[in-house]
Amino acid sequence: MNRMDFSQAVIRIKVLEKRLLSRARLERMVDAKDMDEVFRILAETEYQQHLNNVARPEDYENILSAELRRVYKLMDELTGEKIITQLLSLKYDYHNLKVLVKERVLGKSLTGLYVPYGTQDLTKLKAAMSQEDFSDLDKRIGEALYETVAEYEKSNDPQMIDIVLDRHYYRHLRALADQTEIPMFQEFVKNQVDFTNMKTLIRVKKMDKEMKFLEEVLLDGGAIDRDKILYSINDSLDGILDKFRKEDIGKPLTEGLEAFRRTGRLSDFEKIIDNRLMEINEPSRNIVFGPEPLFSYLHAKEAEIKALRIIMISKINKLSPEVIRERLRDLYV
Repeated sequence: MNRMDFSQAVIRIKVLEKRLLSRARLERMVDAKDMDEVFRILAETEYQQHLNNVARPEDYENILSAELRRVYKLMDELTGEKIITQLLSLKYDYHNLKVLVKERVLGKSLTGLYVPYGTQDLTKLKAAMSQEDFSDLDKRIGEALYETVAEYEKSNDPQMIDIVLDRHYYRHLRALADQTEIPMFQEFVKNQVDFTNMKTLIRVKKMDKEMKFLEEVLLDGGAIDRDKILYSINDSLDGILDKFRKEDIGKPLTEGLEAFRRTGRLSDFEKIIDNRLMEINEPSRNIVFGPEPLFSYLHAKEAEIKALRIIMISKINKLSPEVIRERLRDLYV
């Protein structure tokens, strides 16, 4: 990956970054009296071009989906290095694989659950599944589907669909990051794995499950030793805090666990995780030659769309501005 190949794309990205929604504009939406006012504020932004896709407030997802598709298409046009967008779009591929396998085992259509942002052709995936022949698919995708179907047929446990595909997703993601040899991308993936494993540890403890179950669902590829997490299954929350506070992600991890202690909600933990992952992008602001600014812009756009979704869902459900602010994550701008 030649850093000089990204010089023109980075110039374009620096312009596009100025169009990201500011915190002040989001605050205006948080304080808006209803969805009509939210849409009027959006009409001042890049989202204006999608507003004609909405006949009623509940159609807000049409706006967000159209914008995400537009941005992914733009990123593909800016660079021939598909791997940059794949680092973020791969999760959509594996989401679609979960839907595909569940359609098969349930014997009913789940068409409305597919998302259009992945890198894999849905028609091709469906054909491969119906023919039970995965040889023409991307090698990693084919192996993931084959193992998932085999594991389900052996256990007859629908939970295994998510467990096996999550395992393959993070292995695939780590392989992509390592292929780039870009430290920021590798750190991003390792942090994701570590936070996911720690969240899984807390969730498994809440469910009062045994170590064997935790061993099955923990992921490979993080910076924190997997066994260190596994053998924390019987530790108290204080013990877990002491054991992991010196890890590279110790500060946000401690903040997340303390938030969980206060509220008993993993959603607070997840918010801190999202904020930490956004912080990883900060050094890319000063990079002129390289792929990092492109990745950071796309990640920022996804965070922006997530923030808009939180605001819109909250407005439809008539939640107070104070509650909405508690749920919002940090932005890149």
